[in-house]
Amino acid sequence: MNEFIADWFTLIGQVMTLIGAGVAAKGVILKRDDAGHLAVSRFASGDPSRWAELPLAKSLLRSSALAKWGLIFVAAGTAMQAVPVVFRLFC
Repeated sequence: MNEFIADWFTLIGQVMTLIGAGVAAKGVILKRDDAGHLAVSRFASGDPSRWAELPLAKSLLRSSALAKWGLIFVAAGTAMQAVPVVFRLFC
């Protein structure tokens, strides 16, 4: 693998790592107003299937999804950065 291609893999991998870190950070940052809405006590329905509609459940599900995608980007970016290193070591 020539150095030009290796540099592109490294650059793309670094950008993906930055995007992944940003997405993961967005998933866990909570605004003050949102925290207030989440902290308000509410009576839940007797139907567990409706509990996912509660604000806290929605927020947790959204945070979980964003963190998952963020970490996927971090993992993919890290793997892309490893490709040129592996080729330089073994090819």
